[in-house]
Amino acid sequence: MNPRAIPIRLLVTGSRGKSSVVRLLTASLARLGLEARGRITGVAPRELRQGDAAYAPLKEVVLMRSGPASVGEMRWWLSTLRGEIDAVVMENSAVAPELQGLAFRWLDPVCSVLVNVRPDHEDAWGSGEENAARALCQGLGGGHRSNLHPVVVPAVTAGKPFVGRLLAERGCRVLECPSFADFREEHVSIASEVLRLLGLDPGAAREAVLRLPPDIADFAVLGEGEGLIASAFSANDPETTEQLFLSTGWRREETSILFNGRADRPARLRAFLPWITSHPWRRACIIGGRSLFPPRGMSRLALRDGRELARFISAEGRVLGCGNVAGAPLDYLERRAGREGGANAG
Repeated sequence: MNPRAIPIRLLVTGSRGKSSVVRLLTASLARLGLEARGRITGVAPRELRQGDAAYAPLKEVVLMRSGPASVGEMRWWLSTLRGEIDAVVMENSAVAPELQGLAFRWLDPVCSVLVNVRPDHEDAWGSGEENAARALCQGLGGGHRSNLHPVVVPAVTAGKPFVGRLLAERGCRVLECPSFADFREEHVSIASEVLRLLGLDPGAAREAVLRLPPDIADFAVLGEGEGLIASAFSANDPETTEQLFLSTGWRREETSILFNGRADRPARLRAFLPWITSHPWRRACIIGGRSLFPPRGMSRLALRDGRELARFISAEGRVLGCGNVAGAPLDYLERRAGREGGANAG
């Protein structure tokens, strides 16, 4: 199918929160009676379709990879769409700045979303928000000022002077929506503004979020044996992780922090280290990643899978998990989901 034959085409980009916004937009459009499809990367590439019942507004289908992750997956997925589809929502999964524009070219969106420009992927983007914004904005618009492309941006991000300048250079028109400290409320604000732009009922976003189950890697405080884990593994930056930790009300002196590294993202640990080492955690631990020797002040643990992580949480008491979700944390969360799903089914 030619994507341009689909009336509503939405592209979502940003440093973090993209998958959550795609899920919410797809669920909102489906709630309005539209045949909608979504694609997210998140912890694994998935296609989103309308669910079979009110309590299951979205059906998520894992897209099996035949090789390493590639930006070409987005183009392939668009080519697989069949039938009468009213709307498509796609997350831009590119990291390299020079590849950011491919999703826009392949989808030709009628509207885009810039969720935020928090520092991330510093090995590819450089450090700081302005460099993150410069990389991300390369994937929006086509630089043609005569045809201003609408981009929905939360106020806290739209208010940064370099964001407006970079989007203007790309031939984009900023549509500002209210910002909120709670990321869930901000995502509802984004989805509502997109629906308003499309001439649809913005209230559908609020209705959809009430029925949309959390994604497996969404922030949550989970009980495990005698312990608790504040699972913030999917928060890509220390600022967001700090906000999520503060929401728990826990004391740092009673909390162990567990950073999960990835061999292909060494810059993530460098970004987190100043924050981790500046606070009096009960203890600071690291798993995953490539380095055999932990940074000063941190202990390396050999937690190979979800079972070993569960035992660690139970023995440790209170744990803040951060850094990356892939690896033992994802295995732990998937095992929990399967365990709870089995219990509910009984």
